[in-house]
Amino acid sequence: MDMAAKLSDLRVALPGCHVAAFVDLSAKMVMAHDARSKAPQERLDDLAERALRLITMPGVAEPAPDHAICVSADNLEIFLRADPASDDSLVLVCGLRTEVTKAVETGLTLLKEFAADA
Repeated sequence: MDMAAKLSDLRVALPGCHVAAFVDLSAKMVMAHDARSKAPQERLDDLAERALRLITMPGVAEPAPDHAICVSADNLEIFLRADPASDDSLVLVCGLRTEVTKAVETGLTLLKEFAADA
């Protein structure tokens, strides 16, 4: 199964998930994504930039965390990285009722699968 199909399966498995995006932190770029509705490129670029800032947290957290969560009035943005030495990240944009623990665990598992397939 290819990356896009796995991202789609993940997004569908998380009720209320709008976007699942695989980010290359070194390039600050979304490499693949699945969205319930078309995500504008500017939005994807912003998610990649925020993933870099939030999940690496240079000089703030040692070791770097495996996830960061931002909450707004409408959404949860979940930024994941399974390995602090990796440039691979997963970003999930979900509704406020999404089970955070399930999203983090499922997302980290998928990131580890991507790393094993590389």
